[in-house]
Amino acid sequence: MCSKFALQLFTVSAQALTLLILGLAMSTLGPESALAQGESRRGLPANPLELTEVDPLIPEAVWQGEAVLTEAQRRGLATALDQLNAEALAAFSQGRVTAAFELWNRELRLRRFLGTEAELEALQRVGELAWQQEEFYQLQVMRERLRRLQMRELDEVETPNLQRLMALAQTYETVGARSAALEVYEVVLEWARSRGDEAKQEEAWQRLGETALQDLNYEAAAQAYEALRELARQRGDRQTEVVYLTELAYIYDRLQAYDQAIEVKQELIAYYRGLNNVARVTAFKIAVGQDLENSERPNEAIAQYQQAYRLAWEALQFYRAQEALTALAQLYERYGDWEAALEVYQAQIETHEIARNQYGLMMTYGRMGQVHQEQQNYPAALNSFRRGLQLAQQLGNREAYFQSRIDTVNRALSGG
Repeated sequence: MCSKFALQLFTVSAQALTLLILGLAMSTLGPESALAQGESRRGLPANPLELTEVDPLIPEAVWQGEAVLTEAQRRGLATALDQLNAEALAAFSQGRVTAAFELWNRELRLRRFLGTEAELEALQRVGELAWQQEEFYQLQVMRERLRRLQMRELDEVETPNLQRLMALAQTYETVGARSAALEVYEVVLEWARSRGDEAKQEEAWQRLGETALQDLNYEAAAQAYEALRELARQRGDRQTEVVYLTELAYIYDRLQAYDQAIEVKQELIAYYRGLNNVARVTAFKIAVGQDLENSERPNEAIAQYQQAYRLAWEALQFYRAQEALTALAQLYERYGDWEAALEVYQAQIETHEIARNQYGLMMTYGRMGQVHQEQQNYPAALNSFRRGLQLAQQLGNREAYFQSRIDTVNRALSGG
């Protein structure tokens, strides 16, 4: 699924488009560009998050870079900015969205005087609202500010602050810039590896994996969760390793990487068998069967479905037993082994009867009727469809379907 931002790309306002053009132009301008100075040499609007005129909340000497805020001044500024946020929230609750974001932009412009962490926290807070309200211009200017912070963190310091970079990446996510977030997580990983910081590596891999999944970037997600799985395995944390294996099973299914999916699911089967968790074992056996079927390995798939059925039956887990039988019968149908499919459906009928699953019985009679019809065994097909219709009438479901099937078979019997 595309992100909400991507889906709405063509609704971006002219103002947002102007800012985007400015952002592209900045790549050829130095740090003293018009946007950085809050002016535009071409008459285009400046980024509202950039410092322009002196703000009365900041002493002029501090604004000019000739002094820094004292502790008392920092506390006073923090209180004033919290008040701005409160005023913005009030305006927002009254439906004055434009006025609210003007107040928030002023707050954001000044939060930098309290440090990068404080600014990122505010950007994330306001970014969440901008995303919810689909304020695309606001999202664009916030992304531009985040790019500036990223450049400063990576280019202007010898040793980056990894926690600050993590906050930067999470803020990118908040404003819908997942690709930029992934790039920052990669930087964190490189530095964490160079420092031998396994805890930070795991944190970065987790965020990278989650973000890649949200972005439907399954290749990156697989790499992240394989790395997480290995870290958990190295420290002997089997329970956490299983969490990562479960994510990998889902990811490899999405990638249609069946060999990797089978390998991961076999590990999960071994784990849950050790816990005597039959429900999980049978579920993963059915899933492995489906992967084998997709890999054109039908005999191995049949074995998995049969094992899943026996385990579920012995544990009186009739729902899972029915699921295994359905998968097995459909596999036989796929390869045209109609007799084998009918034998399985007959076993499924017995399972449904024991479980008193009327709906399951109805559906199975429908499948049996179709198989008989495929074999041109019309009397048997008619019998199955009639039984299905009786159940459909009791349930008040799919009556028209079964009647239509019966009419079709009757025409075939009469030579029509």
